[in-house]
Amino acid sequence: MLHSRDPLAGAPASAWLTAYDASLTAPLRRELRGWSLLAVGSLAVAGVLALLLVMSRTPKLQDLLPWPWESFFYTALVTHVVFSFVVWYVAFLGAAAVLATARSAAGRPRLAALGPAGLWLGVAGAALLIGVTLADQGEASLNNYVPVLSHPLYYAGLAILGVGVALPVVRLLANPGRIGDTVEFGVAACGVAYLVALLCFVIAWMLLPPGTDIAAFNERLFWGGGHVLQFVNTGLMMMAWQSLAVMAFGEAPVDRRLYWLLMAGLVVFVLPGPIFYFTFDILGLAHRYAFTDLLWYGLSLPPAVMILGVFVLLWRWRGTWPWRSPAFLGLILSVLVFAVGGVFGFFLGVSDTRTPSHYHAVIGGVNLAFMGLMVALMLPVLGRAVKTGRWVWAQFCLYGFGQLLWSVGMFLAGAAGVPRKTAGVEQGLDSVGKLVSMAMTGTGGLIAVLGGILFIWFALRRLLAREAIDG
Repeated sequence: MLHSRDPLAGAPASAWLTAYDASLTAPLRRELRGWSLLAVGSLAVAGVLALLLVMSRTPKLQDLLPWPWESFFYTALVTHVVFSFVVWYVAFLGAAAVLATARSAAGRPRLAALGPAGLWLGVAGAALLIGVTLADQGEASLNNYVPVLSHPLYYAGLAILGVGVALPVVRLLANPGRIGDTVEFGVAACGVAYLVALLCFVIAWMLLPPGTDIAAFNERLFWGGGHVLQFVNTGLMMMAWQSLAVMAFGEAPVDRRLYWLLMAGLVVFVLPGPIFYFTFDILGLAHRYAFTDLLWYGLSLPPAVMILGVFVLLWRWRGTWPWRSPAFLGLILSVLVFAVGGVFGFFLGVSDTRTPSHYHAVIGGVNLAFMGLMVALMLPVLGRAVKTGRWVWAQFCLYGFGQLLWSVGMFLAGAAGVPRKTAGVEQGLDSVGKLVSMAMTGTGGLIAVLGGILFIWFALRRLLAREAIDG
């Protein structure tokens, strides 16, 4: 049932925390903590793999690795990307589904067993991915959206993780008590889109002809579902924007019914996805372009409308911005970085660095929204209250402005002709403009990494504590 009014609409952050805290029973609290640990822990794993990537390309240090560094670089790169952009995102969906279920079902959900079962499957799937990577098994496939190691256990790990996240999503959809409220409706809409993405993966696996070249197999296996997952990520970000704005200002950036329309629109656009597999040859260009068009036409307007709403909201509250609030910092930096990435998307080159400037800014915007909701809502309702202070300010500002500097530098470098996926002399840094742009990129990347490390340390320290800590 869609309630005509969310009781938390216009409520201060303390009211949100009280409402969710009251509905989180001990089992649901354990689930939320588990999914939050998996989400933030995946970023820590990605960070360790990034360190191994650096070692595998550093003379002397590469000889200390227990694997052949020539091949392990690509093995580690695949799993670094998977944990940075797949496990982190879907585990966050799992955490959000638990939070939404708690309030929607007043702490007593139907199909309660799906929750812990899903969490255990999620952890098992992630562990399997790490195991295959550390065993240096499978050929690295750097395909779009979900790069993989071509090994049966790696595919199994992804499948187990996918099913694990689906279980709390299904449980949420089976408990529609307050499904019309901000968090609950947003997560439910993203959950439906997530199930559509899983269906796309399954259909692709069944339809791909035996003997297909492994590179083409992996590219087409994850092409359609990978596109649909972008709707999931964007929808979760929009839900976070709506929630963070209310927690920061007591006011939402868009009207409740418009919010419903925007979130429902994301779902409507992904529904044709599975049909494309039976309409177009899965290995043909028409199939590829169908999903590209789906993303282009379906994923531009909803976030743009909400960004406009946030800008209007910020203008109305000018002069009274709560700069020390994690909800505000997550909101404003996420919107800023995502908006810059969206603008860059209209000026892409053929094969230069403007392309990564676009998608890294968009990814950075999503990450900042998730960071904001984790610090402002999820940690506090778990009893891991966060004091506003320099550490909170530092993690958001370092990551946000670092990502912004990185993306602007990449865009300027691409506009000057620097090709993507190159390094060293192949970049052709033969002008002052190219050198300055790439220097901006390197500096921004370093700053963003520092912000990311701060967030991971900050969140894991609280999530791993035996007792609730304050500050």
